[in-house]
Amino acid sequence: MNAGPTAAAIEAPPAEQPRTPIARRRFGWRGLLVVLLLLAPLLGWAAAAGWNWRKAQDFRNRAQAARKSEDWRTERSVAREWAQWDPAAGEAWWFAAEAAQKLEDLEDLANSLGRVPATDPNAVLALVEKANLEWTVLNRPSAALETSLRQIQLDPRVVEIHSRVISFYAMNMQRAPMVKAIRRALEAGAEPRESYAYLMLADMLTFVNGGDLNSRWLAAEPDEVRFKVGLAVNTAMGISRNADIASKPEYEALNAEADRQLAWFLDQAPHDVVLLTYLMHRAYEAGDVDRVGELLQQIQADGVDDHMVWVFRAWYHTAFDEFDEAEAAIQEALRLHPISPLAHHEYANLLRKARRPEAEVVEQQQLAATGRDLRAEILQLPNVTSLDGSMLERIRAYAGQCGDAQLARALARRLEPTSNPQLELSIE
Repeated sequence: MNAGPTAAAIEAPPAEQPRTPIARRRFGWRGLLVVLLLLAPLLGWAAAAGWNWRKAQDFRNRAQAARKSEDWRTERSVAREWAQWDPAAGEAWWFAAEAAQKLEDLEDLANSLGRVPATDPNAVLALVEKANLEWTVLNRPSAALETSLRQIQLDPRVVEIHSRVISFYAMNMQRAPMVKAIRRALEAGAEPRESYAYLMLADMLTFVNGGDLNSRWLAAEPDEVRFKVGLAVNTAMGISRNADIASKPEYEALNAEADRQLAWFLDQAPHDVVLLTYLMHRAYEAGDVDRVGELLQQIQADGVDDHMVWVFRAWYHTAFDEFDEAEAAIQEALRLHPISPLAHHEYANLLRKARRPEAEVVEQQQLAATGRDLRAEILQLPNVTSLDGSMLERIRAYAGQCGDAQLARALARRLEPTSNPQLELSIE
């Protein structure tokens, strides 16, 4: 029996492998080239960063080795070379400062501290130390002020530097800058204790050591007008303070000489607000309205932020029954310095002459009397930092009555401390 045809599997022809298009094959090499080109800057940066790190580490090792062997001149030389290579390297300037201190080169120490960049973790400390050198052993008052203001701008929480700036302005009787400096410290919660005394004394700044300090600053900067005027005014005020203990001929001779000096300075600096306000105060006490008017004419734009200029202006206008002008002036004085006893006194005088309600007059009289009493008691203290808790509470209450909310809040915080506002400084 014939068999049927044998079943056989039919094999399909092998599937043809898809060919990679020529364009795609070429893209692989081109892509690699593009990647390499893109990576080249990054690789170059990494290589440069690595080299810079090694270079900085080499400087660091050399400086540390010099420190270890107490070779301060080599440490300073290496530090300067490092800083020249990388001016932003704060560490280099700290090595230079250390070497300068060990070599007792205070000039170079101050210079090195001043070169520490603001980006350095200890930049604040560097400026604090530089300022302290300039305020003290180096006796560079203008440079010290500049350094201090730089530090405050960088970090306003350092009480010590606020104290330096405020006291400087107070001692050379720059009233408006002093008040502004105190307000800046209050805003930062970093006001020194003596700030409150200075604010209460601001109508007429008078200090037994003011003359000595201005003499010291003038010796360092003989051409600085503010120190010349500060010395002259402090000298004149000192003569007035000692009027009771000096013999009459001696007092009259000293006072006449002081008057001659003040007149000479007025010729040399006819628009100096410190000198003008002191002379206005003398004329005000003598009841010389015309003289106050003459001096007011010499006040320029830089004097309009001094509250006493406005107090004397109010007194002048009140004397001529120019009540609208007087009230505008006294309101400006109180805006600039709300706790001024003399401003409140002159406001009461104005209200009385203008026949305003008695209650308004009495209110201003009471504020003036309270302020005068506080001022008188502060002047009896050994120094401006001797304010006790009771005195601080009375100033706080007075500030509240005068509408000085910023000062009242600051004193409330001082009286119930929860933390020390002073910035802690340390070298890391």
